[in-house]
Amino acid sequence: MSLHRIFTVEELATDESFRRWVMAPTPELDRYWQQWLLQNADRAGVAARARELVLAVHDLYKDDLSDEMLRHEIAEITRIAEVRKAEGHMPFYQRAVWRAAAVLLLTGGLSWLYYTSHNTIAPSGKGQEITMGQEMLIKTNATEVEMTVLLSDKSVATLAKGSSIRYPRQFAAGERQVYLTGEAFFDVAKNPRQPFLVYTNETVTKVLGTSFRIKAFEGDNMEMIAVKTGRVSVYAKKEYEISRGAKPAGVILNPNQQVVFNRKDNKLEKAVTANPVLLAESAVQKEQVFDDKPVAEAFDALGKAYGISIVYNAETVSNCMISAQFSEENLKQRLNAICQAIGAGYDMENGRVVISSKGCN
Repeated sequence: MSLHRIFTVEELATDESFRRWVMAPTPELDRYWQQWLLQNADRAGVAARARELVLAVHDLYKDDLSDEMLRHEIAEITRIAEVRKAEGHMPFYQRAVWRAAAVLLLTGGLSWLYYTSHNTIAPSGKGQEITMGQEMLIKTNATEVEMTVLLSDKSVATLAKGSSIRYPRQFAAGERQVYLTGEAFFDVAKNPRQPFLVYTNETVTKVLGTSFRIKAFEGDNMEMIAVKTGRVSVYAKKEYEISRGAKPAGVILNPNQQVVFNRKDNKLEKAVTANPVLLAESAVQKEQVFDDKPVAEAFDALGKAYGISIVYNAETVSNCMISAQFSEENLKQRLNAICQAIGAGYDMENGRVVISSKGCN
């Protein structure tokens, strides 16, 4: 396949290699399509729309999706989108809500979604528009160790083996929404004006700022949410998505409480957390001791321990020293302690920690 081939949204979405890259990326596929994006920068928007379309259709049909059915549905979607464009309407494929509206599609069909495209549908059912400007990223942990994923609001997700998370490169105004398959521990940055929602196959977990673990592997008979700090609201996903602005029935969890969603009974069951391990951020204790060490050394060690990139100006912090001992502190607590000690700050940008410092005397 030529790297210089110019695809349409429909061609990309029905291309087998592109679909495998979206749904189950391998290093080889990732290298190819990242190279394609570099050489076809003007098609980035087309690729983003095609990715959302693939995810939406796969979510709708799960394992019952044949190649013929996929091509038919994608062709119909893009055809209706072009008709509406010709009629002067905004093309629906410029609104990334296909996947979020899957529960409605199950009863109405894909074509219905297009004919109602003048309405904006969000996963919360509250009419929040999600635009394609919110580039969605996918991280899958195919390693034997935990993976740290940094979100743009300074929230951190620790992915267990075999787990995957989909999230926007930059959270827009309104709700912060991420999509999880598998198991992860979330340390969410507090923001009362911008609730944080985690979508799984069966549940929606809503918080303002707290730490909690979700275990929701496909094929398991149940999903579990356990709270370490703060307060969490958990809803059955179908009830949450069809509430359309009304407050759905849910379960409120406080620290050391958990809820289990039984897929067989379609029911949320609340209990006290019996297993303290569920409340741990990491299964591996990351002990670190810095005894009057250059802060650059501390940043490098922290980045290596968590498998992340920490960017700083080596010349600016060359005179900064740090003395600290960490054992049970999480990543954010360690970053805050180190930065506070040298009068610095940090942001999370493009999956990296970026240190801002004026240096030390």
